[in-house]
Amino acid sequence: MGALLGVAMGMANALGYLVVVLLSRPLGPGEFGGYTALSTYGVLLAIPAGVFQVVVARRLSGDDPEGPTSAIRPALLTGLVCFAVTAALSPALAHWFHLPSSWAAVLLGGMLVPMMVTGCFQGILLGRGRLRALSLLYLSNAVTRVFAAAACAFLGADVTGVFAAMLIAGVAAGLYGAWLCRADLARLPRTARLARELIRSNSTLAAYVALTNVDMLLARHFLTPHDSGGYALATTFARAMCWGTQFVALIIVPRMQGSRPTRTLLRASGVVGIIGLVGFGIVAISPRTWITVAGGADYGEFGSLALLCVVLGVAWALAQVWLFSEMGSDTGLLGALTWAVIVVELIAIAVQWHHSPTEIVCVCLVGALIVAMSGLLRVVLRHQATAIADDSVIVTADSPRA
Repeated sequence: MGALLGVAMGMANALGYLVVVLLSRPLGPGEFGGYTALSTYGVLLAIPAGVFQVVVARRLSGDDPEGPTSAIRPALLTGLVCFAVTAALSPALAHWFHLPSSWAAVLLGGMLVPMMVTGCFQGILLGRGRLRALSLLYLSNAVTRVFAAAACAFLGADVTGVFAAMLIAGVAAGLYGAWLCRADLARLPRTARLARELIRSNSTLAAYVALTNVDMLLARHFLTPHDSGGYALATTFARAMCWGTQFVALIIVPRMQGSRPTRTLLRASGVVGIIGLVGFGIVAISPRTWITVAGGADYGEFGSLALLCVVLGVAWALAQVWLFSEMGSDTGLLGALTWAVIVVELIAIAVQWHHSPTEIVCVCLVGALIVAMSGLLRVVLRHQATAIADDSVIVTADSPRA
């Protein structure tokens, strides 16, 4: 079933890439950069959706004393608050990201409500071990987005029209998720004491999402519209590595309470590394061809940047595994380190390294490697400590008694 989820998420990610292909050409580099920047802002606000998925899955798969929950009510409340904040900030967002209308931001805010609730549905399916149904939900979400993007490309919609179509797609995916979880929704409590878990897990997941997205906001602000659009498409290759390996990070969440979490993490990291090598080899054959296929001839000059972004994506994907493992075990040390890395990245890019897309990618690559290597070091040290503890038990058991 784990392989099935991997295949489904791989197909969903491929469909997500198709959305980029469908929108990048009709919007052009300038408008596509604005669309990506606002979408990135939405990803940051949608962080709690991923947290609801992890927390609900952990509650259903473990022996948590607080008991299982669907978390629907707190998810709805969170989505409505995010919508209200985004609507209030819509004029400023339109100005900051050079959008034609503030309505694009308002529509994005509306998308956050079904996204939060869908996160709960995904958590229910993951926690119950219903990986086939979870795979279908991921695919349905991707398919509805593809239909929305295709309609926008056919009609020649602008950025505002694209977000209106994506809102409809998000509602449709949420309704399908509710149907898949209808039996659990009727039985599970809709709310529970989640404050401590949500705060800690939100901080960790927020650190990961910020690590993989703040660069786009800075690129849109500091680079020219043309370069920011090229940067947006090139970094899609980096995010594809995260999307394509996310099933590995999700599968380990319920297993972090098992007897061998260290071995699970090392195996997961190995799988991510192998996928990353394959992805790099494929793109390295002809980076210019790949990015031209994705966005057209206007993006051809960013081919070498796309290849560099694949390396960045592998580092992000490794960090994803270790940060998700922290949420699965309800700890937060690596998340705190990631926040520190993000602060340094922001300062470095804002003060000095923002004159070209390559400079921004290189700063982000250094930051991602720091987080990835710290996660690996922590896993190795944990494994050594466990081995020493096991040896101590054996020695004690074999010692003669007085």
